[in-house]
Amino acid sequence: MSIKAVKTEKMNFVRLLVVAVLLFVGVQGYSLKVVNKVNPCSGRSYCTLKMFYTGYQQKDLCLGATMTFDGSQIPGTGLGIQENGMYCRSHGGETGCINPDNAGMQLVLKGGSCNNIQLNDPFYCGKYPPNAKSVLDVQMSGSWPNCVATIYRKGGAPGCQSRC
Repeated sequence: MSIKAVKTEKMNFVRLLVVAVLLFVGVQGYSLKVVNKVNPCSGRSYCTLKMFYTGYQQKDLCLGATMTFDGSQIPGTGLGIQENGMYCRSHGGETGCINPDNAGMQLVLKGGSCNNIQLNDPFYCGKYPPNAKSVLDVQMSGSWPNCVATIYRKGGAPGCQSRC
């Protein structure tokens, strides 16, 4: 291999490395402020949301409270959002799982725009856990890389249950 070919190969590697770093920074280099506007279920009093983020950390977020995450705190599977009311499982009780249970979902920011999000189904106990996508609305605002997710209870959302 000639010296020129080696230099060209090294330059291509450096360019590829720079692109990879910029892509990583582009995905991680953002902030997400979560604003809780979720009222408790009728006749109940509880802290309505719980956030799940990197390192199995979790934090309750009560009505009116906010919490800001930097991109490194949100795993690739998304920011876990749980509505702390109790909801019946869509297919009845499942072995080893409580019913009713909290409703969960994952909020994934795809990058480049605060409106480029995906809400994924929950993935905890059993095949049919209560899905927060039927309970909560997420309204995005802000300008990339400073995004805001304001969370509301959906109109017509199922009510909390004491038993199923």
